[in-house]
Amino acid sequence: MAANSSLSLVSLDFDSLKSNFKTYLQSQSVFRDYDFEGSNINVLLDILSYNSYLNAFYLNMAVSEGFLDSAQSLSSVISHAKELNYIPRSALSAKALINLTINILSGSTNTIEIPKGTTFSGSNANGNFIYTTAENHILTSTSSSFSISNLAIYEGTYINETFIIDNSIENQKFILSNKNVDTTSIAVTVAENNGLNVNDYSQATNLYGLTNNSTIYFIQATLDGSYEIVFGDGVFGYMPQNNATLLVTYRITNGITSNGITQFNIDKDIGAYNSVSAGVTVSTISPSTDGDNAETIESIRYRAPKHYQTQDRAITTSDYANIIYENFPEVKAVNVYGGETLYGSVEYGKVFISTVSRSGATITNILKTDIINYISNKNSIAITPVIVDPDFLYIVPTLTATVNFNQTNMSPADIKSLILTSVSSYNSSVLQNFNMVFRYSKFVSVLNNVDPSIESIQLSNLIKKIANPTLNKNFPVSFSFNNQLVPGTVVSSQFLLSDGNTYVITDYNPNNNTFVRTGSQSNFDIINTNQVVYLKQITSTNSQNYTVVGTIDYNNGIISIKSITVLDFLGSPGIVCTATPKLEDIYATKNDLIEFDLDNINISVVSS
Repeated sequence: MAANSSLSLVSLDFDSLKSNFKTYLQSQSVFRDYDFEGSNINVLLDILSYNSYLNAFYLNMAVSEGFLDSAQSLSSVISHAKELNYIPRSALSAKALINLTINILSGSTNTIEIPKGTTFSGSNANGNFIYTTAENHILTSTSSSFSISNLAIYEGTYINETFIIDNSIENQKFILSNKNVDTTSIAVTVAENNGLNVNDYSQATNLYGLTNNSTIYFIQATLDGSYEIVFGDGVFGYMPQNNATLLVTYRITNGITSNGITQFNIDKDIGAYNSVSAGVTVSTISPSTDGDNAETIESIRYRAPKHYQTQDRAITTSDYANIIYENFPEVKAVNVYGGETLYGSVEYGKVFISTVSRSGATITNILKTDIINYISNKNSIAITPVIVDPDFLYIVPTLTATVNFNQTNMSPADIKSLILTSVSSYNSSVLQNFNMVFRYSKFVSVLNNVDPSIESIQLSNLIKKIANPTLNKNFPVSFSFNNQLVPGTVVSSQFLLSDGNTYVITDYNPNNNTFVRTGSQSNFDIINTNQVVYLKQITSTNSQNYTVVGTIDYNNGIISIKSITVLDFLGSPGIVCTATPKLEDIYATKNDLIEFDLDNINISVVSS
């Protein structure tokens, strides 16, 4: 049959479909003189167009849900992730560290037990929250005072669910009823033979090393976002006996809303639990952090293929990152790079891993050890993994907003507040990550759109690094900006050296001016012919005393200082060094983690 040129398939919306049907019917001789607007056939065309539109929409949605890249439904994304053996991350409980002191008021005991599930309460702007201990703690003392330091407490409460294993049910499912489960807290116990045999099961993530007697379980996500416990099949993992009792204990959490609690009160009478009378004092070591909501659809879409690519081994840099993301949910960001890429000090045979927690802080030494031990069983024998703390690269913005106040009722203070909020939001949503680029033009565009009354934004940036040499020890100091620097702009905070004098670090010495201009009159660069940095002594008489103390590589942004003995940072968090970047875009490489210095941002609002 020949193609009909009057049949259009370009658009599938209702109006276009109806118009196309009319055009097609009018091209037929039997319908040429029909009035399609005023006759009953118009109703039939409406029905036909409506049905065609629904079919087109349904087919488009059905096909889209069939692929991970285009699926919009959570159930579809989870189903595709399951094919790649990926388990979407659950919600995570916020964690706090506290010190606990228990003083016996009456009674006598040499041991005090703090049971798993002991509850504490705390509050933030989001409301009141319950925190619990994750394990039992036994304290001993020969006096009437007991104490424990760095006790970890987690937001949420524990619940128990019981199932009876019935092997007569084909494909029996053990689905946890609460979707807010923190899967890292799941504990599985199986009792067989009317409770004569009770075994704790451990979670397995793959089939390697499993036998028919391995008491393990697997976790998998269900299509509605819940989680399911799956046992072995009798070949890979032990299959519990018929009529066995399954007990699952887990913690349910409120996720991200419980972060930031700084004070806690104990809710359980520890004295009564231990048959004595006791007073309990709670002090906070670190506020609650790292709570998070369940993994989003976009995160699952991104990570599931990476998980499949990794295949549970660490060979490429992305393999290392994926393994850490999946097995250490308290880690927010990871960057991995080889020792052969280090500037000035190549270290072959090493892979460097830089991580940051969900709170934005460096991870604990215990977690570092856990990561190294886990990675060491996955990577090549000849490669040594090394964890390095992130080196924060701060951007210090100075911006001026030109505002037409005839187009707004807001005051300059209101505009400034809006801009500061936008900067903070940009910092948390775009920056605070490894191996990324701060794009000057994109950031300015965001600020220009804060309010229609803003006509222009003028922005200049400094970049800042902080060094923390050990006090009272002869120690080398370096600043790795890893961005090109403008000569003559390097300056540090004041610090006290072992000679009793106060100094700053600078690359400019007016007594020995080595800066020259190169290029044309309209297009020139300033270069420093003597690429050194100085200790500038700060004196009451403002005398110009400069001493060469190190070198500077402007192209790579590396400042290397000979050993100095610092006695005091004079109120600063360390030796704070700032410089002007040569390029508007600022790059974070290696273990640099880029973010705004929100405490020192300078915002001006002027009228147009």
